[in-house]
Amino acid sequence: MQEQETVLGEDIKFRGKLEFDHQLRVNGQFKGTIHSGGDLSIGSRARVEADIQTGVLVLEGELTGNVVASRKASLRRNCHLRGDLRAPDLEVESGSRFTGSCIMD
Repeated sequence: MQEQETVLGEDIKFRGKLEFDHQLRVNGQFKGTIHSGGDLSIGSRARVEADIQTGVLVLEGELTGNVVASRKASLRRNCHLRGDLRAPDLEVESGSRFTGSCIMD
């Protein structure tokens, strides 16, 4: 059975600490911290201000904060990351913006 993705919709504004095990997609606004071994997607209209530890990050919207992705980080077209990034595998699409430093290990 395939795991179902949890979605925080565009109309949601959330502040605090998020922890999850599988898949989460943020389409709204979030401010705080995110900790997971799962997959985190930040949608194209999302605005996130958080320090993040996750397995996989797929960024399509705006993120301000530091990221540690244990497996992979993917910066999609039109995304904007302001912060430092640490990941063993990094994918950067043309048109994405990244202001910070990157460590790949």
